[in-house]
Amino acid sequence: MKLNRQMIKAVIFDMDGTLYASDEIRKQFAAAAYHTLAKVKRIPLARAQESIEKRRGELKTMSGFSIPYTLTLRSFDIPITIWHKENIDFFDPRDYLHADKKLRQTLVELKKDFYLAVMTNNNKVQTDRVLEGLELVGLFDRIYTYNSFQILKPDPAFFRKSAQGLGVEPAACLFVGDRYDVDLQPAKELGMQILEVKGPEDIYGLVSSTLKKE
Repeated sequence: MKLNRQMIKAVIFDMDGTLYASDEIRKQFAAAAYHTLAKVKRIPLARAQESIEKRRGELKTMSGFSIPYTLTLRSFDIPITIWHKENIDFFDPRDYLHADKKLRQTLVELKKDFYLAVMTNNNKVQTDRVLEGLELVGLFDRIYTYNSFQILKPDPAFFRKSAQGLGVEPAACLFVGDRYDVDLQPAKELGMQILEVKGPEDIYGLVSSTLKKE
């Protein structure tokens, strides 16, 4: 995708599925979601799993996109604070991650020219754990989680406030994410440039190709 590099002052990254890709962590999030619904609604775990996956299927049919577990649980009126507490206690993503030296070097190079931020629907505890597991601590100028504003993507207010926190206009931001409906469409509608990726491998070449200096 052709980007207007001269306009970009900040690069904002989604986290899960963007800065890392892990089937095991995805399974852990799913299991944590089943556990949370079963606990809150006082129903058997198997029924909770069936209910969640059925609801995800219904939401996907309506939206055309796969729906994250956070947004699926919200459709069951599960408070986000409860979901976050449960998934924090349920698993630690550091158990499934390792240092990504290529990603770290890419971010080090990007940081020379751009503000860097993470913006995720995850909570601060799990976000800090992920960045620690990837050995990316200290590379981002801002880290925005649900705890920052009590807002979830795809709410455009989350994107707007994140740009404001970096001291730039939305038009000066590049948003990098793996979900078009949750990450990229709302960013684009706000005036941000967007880049769709399927994991960190798609980020490694940002400096040498997509955001190469003229």
